[in-house]
Amino acid sequence: MPSLLSLPPELFSAVLDGISGRDVMNLRLVCRHTSALSNHHFGLKCLTDLSFIWSPYSLQGLLDMSVHPLGRYIKRLSFATNFIYAEKLTENPDEQREARLRTIFEQWDERNELVVRALKNLQKLNVQPLLGVFDVPWDPFNFRNNRNRDAGRYGYGYEKFYGNSEPDEASGDAIDRGEGSHPSFVHAVDYVLKAAQRVELPVRGFHVHWEASTNHEQQDDLRTLRRQYLVSGPGELKPDFEFLATVFDKGNERDGNFKSKVYINTKRQSYEFSKLPSEGMAWLTHYRASFDWGQTFLQHPLDNNLEAFHHCFREIRIALCSTTVDFLTAFLTSQARSLRVLRLEHITMNLYDDPMVGFEDVIPTDEALEFLRMLKDDLALDYLKMTRLNSAMDRSRLIGGHDDTWTSREEIQEGLQMYIQREENDEHSVDEEWSDDEEGEWISVHHSENEDEDEEEVWPGTSQNEDGVTTEQPAVEEEEGAEA
Repeated sequence: MPSLLSLPPELFSAVLDGISGRDVMNLRLVCRHTSALSNHHFGLKCLTDLSFIWSPYSLQGLLDMSVHPLGRYIKRLSFATNFIYAEKLTENPDEQREARLRTIFEQWDERNELVVRALKNLQKLNVQPLLGVFDVPWDPFNFRNNRNRDAGRYGYGYEKFYGNSEPDEASGDAIDRGEGSHPSFVHAVDYVLKAAQRVELPVRGFHVHWEASTNHEQQDDLRTLRRQYLVSGPGELKPDFEFLATVFDKGNERDGNFKSKVYINTKRQSYEFSKLPSEGMAWLTHYRASFDWGQTFLQHPLDNNLEAFHHCFREIRIALCSTTVDFLTAFLTSQARSLRVLRLEHITMNLYDDPMVGFEDVIPTDEALEFLRMLKDDLALDYLKMTRLNSAMDRSRLIGGHDDTWTSREEIQEGLQMYIQREENDEHSVDEEWSDDEEGEWISVHHSENEDEDEEEVWPGTSQNEDGVTTEQPAVEEEEGAEA
C-alpha cells in the first residue's frame, strides 16, 4: 500500500492544503523521513510564522531552524512573555534551589544570546522577520482540547515542558515549579528588541498576542515599544512602522473563545480596533469585544504625556465592539485635528459609564444627541461610515441610521444634521433584527396616551440591507499562518 512518503511532491502539496500546519509539524516530529517531503509549499504553509518559549530546548530549535535551508521561509518570529526558570520539572529541592540561585537576568542574557545567533543566521539567508511576543496559556490541562487550544499560542517546546501534566494535577503546582509566578512581559519585549538591535535588524513591525485577563496594556508594559518605534512626540508618529495586537479571551464552556485586534500603521496614519470572526462559533456573532482604554494599546485619551497618541491618526476604524459614549467621544476628539476618515461599524454603545444609570422606561436621548453633535461640530471629516450603532439598553434603538456612508464634508454635515433633528424630536431609527415588533424603520420614543391614534411613519431614504451586514474592510494585515 502506498505510504505518505511515496507521494510525489504534487500530491503532497495537495495533502497540505487539507490539513493544518501544526498537524504537519507534528508529523515531522514522529517521522524523521518526512523531511524529504519538505518543499516550497510546505515552507509557505508551515514555516512563515513560528513561536518559541524562553527555554534552552525551544530556543535551540530556533537556532537549528535558522541554519536550515528552509529557514528562508520565516516571515515572523514570536517569543513567549513567560520566562521558564527550570528546563525540567523536578521534585528535588536541591535542584530547584540551584536553578533559583542564578538570577533571572543571567538566564535572560544567556537565552537571548541564542536569539541573537539565530537572527544573524537568518540575515545570511537575507531574511528579516517581523518580531513579536505572545502569552503562553496558563492552563496546560486544556492543551489537548482543540477548541481552547485555538485561542492562544503555545510555542515550540510547549509539549516537552508541559507534556507530562495530567488533569488530576489540578493544583497547578507544576507550572509554579517551572515558571515564574507572573509573566515577565516587559522583559520579553525589551529582550526581543535588544536582540534585533545587536544584529542591526531593521524593526519595521511588531506583533503581540496576549490574553485579555493579563491586562498588559493597563500596566503599560509596552512603553518601550511605543517610545522607540511608534511616537516621537505628541502628535508625531514615526514613519513606516506596523503594529498588530491580537487579544484573545479564553471565555468559558458556554461562550467559547473570541479574539479582537488592534492594528496601527504609521505610514498610513491609521488605527483599527475590531473583533475577529469566530470560525465555527455562530453563537458569538453578536458578541462585542470591549473597547476601552485598557484594550486600545493607546494611552487613555485624557492622558497628556510625551507618549500620548494625540492628533496623529488620519484614518480610524472601530467595529464589532461595545463601548461607552463618553469614552468614544474622548477617543475621537483626541484625534480631531488629524482625523479625516472614520468608520464606525456595529458598535453597541452604553449611554452612561455607570451601568446602573439610565435603565428607565423611557430611553434617554441626550447622550446620543451629544455624540452626533460631536461628530458634526468637533471633527473635520472627509469620509464617514456609520453602520448600526446600537444602544446597549435597547439593541433595537439605533444612534443614527442603519448604514450610512458620506464621502464629502458637505454630505457629512447634512446627514448628521438630519439625525440630530430627529433626536431632538425624540425620534430614532430601529434595527429590525433586534426589534420584537413589526415597526417601521424609525419610531418616535415620545408616545401619546392613546397610541392607537398615532400614525406610523417611515423615514424616506433609509433602508435595511436584506443580506444583513456588509462591512467595508480596509487593507489590513491579518494574523495568519501556522504556529509552531
